[in-house]
Amino acid sequence: MADRFYSVILGEQIESLVTEGASTSSEAIELRVNDSVYANKLQVILGVRALLLYLEGKETSPIA
Repeated sequence: MADRFYSVILGEQIESLVTEGASTSSEAIELRVNDSVYANKLQVILGVRALLLYLEGKETSPIA
């Protein structure tokens, strides 16, 4: 199984506008999920949740 890439264009904020693919789309916001964990949806969700909490709570603004 290959890595999966999820991306959105800057300003897009709704689920239906997320692009999923097998290669990078080089958009402003992109998430790469390695094929070693892709089969376990819960692990991916927990990892993404941890990233979100980090960006909401600890990251400076603008992102350094």
